[in-house]
Amino acid sequence: MLSSDANEHERWRRFVRERLGDPIRFEPVGTEHGEARVWRATLADHRTAYLKVHRVPDKWRRERALLQRLAEPPAAPVPAVLAHDAEGLALLLEARPGVQASTHAWTAEQRIALHEQAGRFRRRLDAVPLDGEDDLPLPDAMDRRLRAWIERARTGLDAPLLRAVQAAFDSRCFEHADRRWCHRDFGPYNWIVDPSGPHLSVIDFGQARPDAWLMDVIKLWDEPWVHDPALADAFWRGYGRKPASIERQQLRQLALLHGLATATWGDRHHHAHFSRHGRAVLARALASAEPLP
Repeated sequence: MLSSDANEHERWRRFVRERLGDPIRFEPVGTEHGEARVWRATLADHRTAYLKVHRVPDKWRRERALLQRLAEPPAAPVPAVLAHDAEGLALLLEARPGVQASTHAWTAEQRIALHEQAGRFRRRLDAVPLDGEDDLPLPDAMDRRLRAWIERARTGLDAPLLRAVQAAFDSRCFEHADRRWCHRDFGPYNWIVDPSGPHLSVIDFGQARPDAWLMDVIKLWDEPWVHDPALADAFWRGYGRKPASIERQQLRQLALLHGLATATWGDRHHHAHFSRHGRAVLARALASAEPLP
């Protein structure tokens, strides 16, 4: 008798075969502890596709909806949805050409070009209409996130640090902000780059949902822009403008949440790098009212 993993593997291999032809290889990729399972299918004609099976229905619905919206003119550089299965929460996705941006050595000129393209992509997301209104105002949503992360962080972070974060956090700057579609994991590890341009594509929309749009800036501010502030200038050039003062205040609040989440995740998973990095993010956000490079 086949194990449940083997049954699932065969089920989704058959799903791919019925739509693209029998793959010569069908292998799991990524991690098992995520909210989706992913297989890479390699076909006889050397095409590659990815089969992504979500565990959370809302994440499947949002990823499918956003990718389909981004395929509409002007089409954005994202994977095409080749097929889907609502019952199994599966998406069969095109493989974008290129290499992962975070694993390749780029010249300074290429890095500038990629971040400018990333800014243009963020601007394209601004134009995607929302399907409905969220009843929870953004300030209330931010306060709720802070309370949740503070509670989780109590076992790992020092009480004086948590008090400093709570004192610095002020969600009122979000009072007149609107939600926009966000990738919410927008870092170079989710950029696929065709080096011939370089041409940037964006993958992995599993965390995507409407949110404060600067959520797609925080992981760039967090690391790449620290090492090279010229990348921030390139991003804003691609986006079409630099953030206003109120948006820089919003970014500070998001940085505090991001630091809490990163440090707490690292503490709970005994991952020293994330524990240290989250605390460094908090120190940097607490030290500046407008933490843009």
